[in-house]
Amino acid sequence: LHSHSRDVGMFSRAVAHTPKVHQKSATKQLLCPRNCLMGDPFHEKEEREGIRWNWNAYPSTKDQANSMVLPLALLFTPLKVKSANLPTLQYEPTMCKGCKAVLNPHCRVDWTSKLWICPFCLTRNQLPTQYAEVTQQNYPQELFPNSTTVEYVMKRPSAGPPVYFFCIDTSVPMEELESLKDSIVQSFSLLPEDALVGVITFGSMVTVWELGFNELHKSYLFGGHKEYPIEQVAEYLQVQFTTGGMVRANPSESGLIGRFLVPLSECELNLTSIIEELTPDPWEKKYDERPMHCTGSALDVSLKMLQLSGLHSGGRVILFAGGAITKGPGLIVSRDLNENIRSHNDIKTDQAPFYAAACTFYEGLAERFVSSGFACDIFAGCLDQVGIAEMSCCCKRTGGFLMMVDTFKTPVFKSTYRRFFAQGEEDLNTVYNATLEVQTSRGTKVVGIIGACSSLQKASASVSEEVEVGQARTCAWQMSTLTERTTFGVYFDTCGVAQEGQERYVQFITSYQTPEGKHLLRVTTIAHRISPGGEPQHHVGNNVFDQDAAAVLVARQAVDMLEKNSNNVNEVMRWIDRTVINLVRHFGKYQPDEPASLRLESDFTLFPIFMYHLRRSEFLQIFNSSPDETTFFRATLIRESCSNGIIMIQPTLHSYSFHGPPQAVLLDSNSVLADNILLLDTFFDVMVHHGMTIAAWCQQKYHEMPEHEGFKQLLQAPKIDAEKLMHDRFPYPKYTECNQNGSQARILLNRLNPSVSYTSQQYGQHAGQVVLTDDANLQTFM
Repeated sequence: LHSHSRDVGMFSRAVAHTPKVHQKSATKQLLCPRNCLMGDPFHEKEEREGIRWNWNAYPSTKDQANSMVLPLALLFTPLKVKSANLPTLQYEPTMCKGCKAVLNPHCRVDWTSKLWICPFCLTRNQLPTQYAEVTQQNYPQELFPNSTTVEYVMKRPSAGPPVYFFCIDTSVPMEELESLKDSIVQSFSLLPEDALVGVITFGSMVTVWELGFNELHKSYLFGGHKEYPIEQVAEYLQVQFTTGGMVRANPSESGLIGRFLVPLSECELNLTSIIEELTPDPWEKKYDERPMHCTGSALDVSLKMLQLSGLHSGGRVILFAGGAITKGPGLIVSRDLNENIRSHNDIKTDQAPFYAAACTFYEGLAERFVSSGFACDIFAGCLDQVGIAEMSCCCKRTGGFLMMVDTFKTPVFKSTYRRFFAQGEEDLNTVYNATLEVQTSRGTKVVGIIGACSSLQKASASVSEEVEVGQARTCAWQMSTLTERTTFGVYFDTCGVAQEGQERYVQFITSYQTPEGKHLLRVTTIAHRISPGGEPQHHVGNNVFDQDAAAVLVARQAVDMLEKNSNNVNEVMRWIDRTVINLVRHFGKYQPDEPASLRLESDFTLFPIFMYHLRRSEFLQIFNSSPDETTFFRATLIRESCSNGIIMIQPTLHSYSFHGPPQAVLLDSNSVLADNILLLDTFFDVMVHHGMTIAAWCQQKYHEMPEHEGFKQLLQAPKIDAEKLMHDRFPYPKYTECNQNGSQARILLNRLNPSVSYTSQQYGQHAGQVVLTDDANLQTFM
């Protein structure tokens, strides 16, 4: 077996290196993954600034921009660069008096009169007094040419430690609850010692545990059948509440701190004892009834307790849901097992009686989460639906995490949950109470943002009034929590006139609070080249068009359109097809009425292939998927980075055989051979697929014989690479091993291009895998 060494970065897509690629002959090249090398300028810029443009040069006028087909947009990861690698300034930022943009390397400075000109609004500003000694030879750090991203330490009082409020579903089987309790108890060792923790359990009723009472386990019960007013919650829990619904200025006076929200260092023994002694919900149920889960009521009570506490330090409500919501506000189905949980078709045809009311309830809950500054995280562990389709807005609008697994006993949940709190190299660098503001120079407007955030409804000269994408008509957004992996898609519109060689400027101002309570302000300012026109010659070559970023941005926009248009998949499919056709028409070379004459430059060959796989992905294809599954997939797409997003759209496939070293192969049915092993990575699943001959050899146990040591190494190679993939993946993917024609092989066949199917002329005469589908293959699509 040939030796090999690779890293996770190798799993991007292959780019053809010839200047002209024939449309048919290029198909195989287009499907292959390409190495994500550090020499890639797109990757280098992303590592340096956390930004990937779809177009790295773009015209400035409206008419020219329309000819580009795809609007100007970028993927931005605010915390991509770690704070330790950034210039840290121990003073307040200097802001423009006109547009409030921050002083940056692109500002023009008059050193004699100590004036600086804002590149965004062209306002002349006086430098503050602390810059009196600044000269052209000795200027501040934020004006250094390489200081495109700097971080300011804001002089504000410490916000205090974060809050972790555990909301645990006990209406689950005993073995399921035992596994969940074990994971939760282990996570306590990963929390900061000064973190405030609280616990609510629920099933048929909501139980609030008083962690500060150490003599015995003391709790308060809520019926769970209704939404309790905040005054009533305060009365039941015997805590202070001011007239008119306003909490006291001093959180310690509320009566919650020290009783229901207690520092971990003071209650860890009592907290661990309460969790370990939890038992399944005792309420009896008939054989034809579902268990009672008052999830909505539990979330409502937990949030109202946080509102009563008066805390502004940020934190999260962590919900563990083990079944469908069948009681109280936000229920999605009745207890009668004869009634099916809503499907996509039920929602589309208004046959889901609880759906609209549940969505309204959770939208109101999400609004309160946002205004309180707390995030909502949902871990759903159930083979059936639990209500993620309705509850997901609480995660999306606060930046919270959403995870769906079959059971809490799986390695997928255990590894993901451990990584959720991990420190050291696996730390997600979670921060709280974050806001993101965008400033643009004249002629460029913010159309909107697609990501896990909530609009602050802040108007400015940078906001477009004509076009809307995602959360629009604002230049500022709020996230209750933010990690180093959270990525946003920001879309722009052009409405100005500029000469060739000029640049447009975009500034991202991210403020956030660290777990230690410090307030930081991160400023990223970038210059973007303006092209002289919309003609193809200005955008072909020279690393202008980033196909990966463009595909991910289109996918985010498609998901946003589906959520706004009641899952009208056909309309979104037609929009994607029109986008591909118009892009190829503008940038391709062809003879009219001669399809074989089509030529695409290497910069554009991959994009149509990405769109083909996007059309067949779980983000658009809702057949055989539940609303909860579809919501989970889409929510993950809109928060992940470009590299992860492109793997979700077009999975990677690698082949292992005795014919040569491991290599990237086509995501095609012809790649499935009897004598090879395939490693598939779809981001959510990592699969090792054995061909029929390999499976037969394993059944004969050849790998256990000393004379077949090479075969043993061949079997181990994809498993080792799969472990490397899963080690850094968050959320942790599901790992599967299967044999050709086995039941689990459907995961692989579902993502392959069906170049050979039962409708093909080569049916029965081809060495590859035959895929039984009516879907058009890539060759037909192209």
